[in-house]
Amino acid sequence: MKTCTVSEAKSKLGELADAAIKGKPTVIIRGGKLVILQAYALPDHADEFEALIQAGKDSPHRPLTPTVLDEIWKRGRALAKG
Repeated sequence: MKTCTVSEAKSKLGELADAAIKGKPTVIIRGGKLVILQAYALPDHADEFEALIQAGKDSPHRPLTPTVLDEIWKRGRALAKG
């Protein structure tokens, strides 16, 4: 999985979006927080979409401590090397 900063993503957003559509997501890092740019297939019904969004909001999240971020970087780099 590719990783980059917000500044890097700005300059190549079209390229990153095309890669995401082809199944290659990118993790964008900003201020110790992560955003994943990946393709998303909309559900058939609007109610299902709303339920998925709410489930994501309600789910427990792992705190992004320096150790967790380091683990994510290491896994991302290993995946990028293939």
